[in-house]
Amino acid sequence: MDKISKVQQLLDGSVEKVPELRRALVVSGDGLLLFHSSAGTETDGEAEKRAAMASSLGSLAKQMAMTEGFGPVVQTLLEAENGICLLGRIEHDTVIGLYADRGAEGDVGYELGVLLTALPELLAGDRRRYVLSEAS
Repeated sequence: MDKISKVQQLLDGSVEKVPELRRALVVSGDGLLLFHSSAGTETDGEAEKRAAMASSLGSLAKQMAMTEGFGPVVQTLLEAENGICLLGRIEHDTVIGLYADRGAEGDVGYELGVLLTALPELLAGDRRRYVLSEAS
């Protein structure tokens, strides 16, 4: 199995394991969608919008942490009335975003840890090639 298929399998597997987990995506620091789970993504346009928002939220968290002298951001939690978005930094500015219903914070946090352990090795190198390979 190639690396792209392994990343896709990991994202899809996480969404299947946790019923409250709506979707997962991997985003470059400049907002490009690299991967998204098969389930929970209505259209590529929706996934692209979520990628841009996740990148922006990750960038904002990074700037806040730098301003406060906190060091590198490990994860960011957006908690709303009916759901959560949990972002984790894979490396550099690449982030993974997990979107879930409220009440699943523990399970989603665990899945984020699993993905943050597995993904860096699979995504090593130039991430832009994943965007280009998906387009062809």
